[in-house]
Formats: sequence, C-alpha cells, structure tokens
Amino acid sequence: MTSITEDNDFSNIFRTSKNGFIQFAYSYLGNMQDAEDVVMESYIQYWENKDKETFQATNIKGYIFTIIRNKCIDVLEERKHLLQKNEELYNHMIGEIELNISSLKGCDPSELFTSEIEKIVHSTIETLPNRTREIFYERYLEQKPYKTIAENFGITIKGVEFHISKSLNILRKSLKDYL
Repeated sequence: MTSITEDNDFSNIFRTSKNGFIQFAYSYLGNMQDAEDVVMESYIQYWENKDKETFQATNIKGYIFTIIRNKCIDVLEERKHLLQKNEELYNHMIGEIELNISSLKGCDPSELFTSEIEKIVHSTIETLPNRTREIFYERYLEQKPYKTIAENFGITIKGVEFHISKSLNILRKSLKDYL
C-alpha cells in the first residue's frame, strides 16, 4: 500500500517532469504522439509496479526516466525492424519490376502470334472451295501471275481476281483479332 507522501511525490513528479520527459522521448522518437504515449505508459508502468514486493526504486524520477528510455529503445527497435522488412519488400519489388521490364523489352508480339496466325491461315485456307483454294495456292505459294493462273484454270483474269478477293476476304474475317 502506498503512503500519502509517496502519492504526493508521484503527483509532484508527474506535474513537474511530464513535459521534460515528453521532450526527451520526442528528441529520439521524432513523433509527439509516440513520445506522449511512451511517457504515459511509463507512468502507468511505475504506478502498477510500485506496490509490488520486488519494487525497490528509491529515486522515482530516475526510475520513470529509465522506463521511458527503455520504451524509446523498444519503439526505435520496432521501427528499425519494420524499415528492414520494408526494405526487403522494396528490394524484392524492384527486382520483380526490373525482371518485368526486361521481359517486356525482349518480347516480340509477332513471334508470340506467328504460330497461332499460321494455324488460323492454314485452317481457313482448308475451308475454301477447291477451285478458290487452288487459285490462292498458285498465286501466293507458287507466286504465279494472274495471267498464268487464268490460263491454267481456263478462266479470265477477272475470274482469278474474284477467287483471290474471295479468299482474302475470308482470311481477313478469320484474322480480324490480329489485324
């Protein structure tokens, strides 16, 4: 049980030292709210411990100051740990971003879609009517002129143009997502 003298000593220390303790904590923590919290928690810790049998402080102000100092160390250690974790996360994120940038720089969209486009072109050509498909092959795979193709199929050049136009329109529709 505390005596009236001890309670008066504590009240006196609280009134006279509180602002100095807060300034001390603030000088290390750099945040007024944290400094005030540390000081108030230190007063509470003293008040809760003063009646315990193991409590042996004779200099109340020095005891509270020690609690404040230790709590400031705890806050700073916690901040340091948090900053280290943030730095690890930051470095990891920077690494991922650099990898993504490198990957994007090396990415050639035409290479990504070439085989897919080739499959679409091949399957679309296979669906063309036989004569249109054969005329298309002679024009684009064998690179024969319209006149030669017309002679081979016994049709006019306008007929060759019709079949080529028909096959190109069908291909455009099949490749609309890539054009």
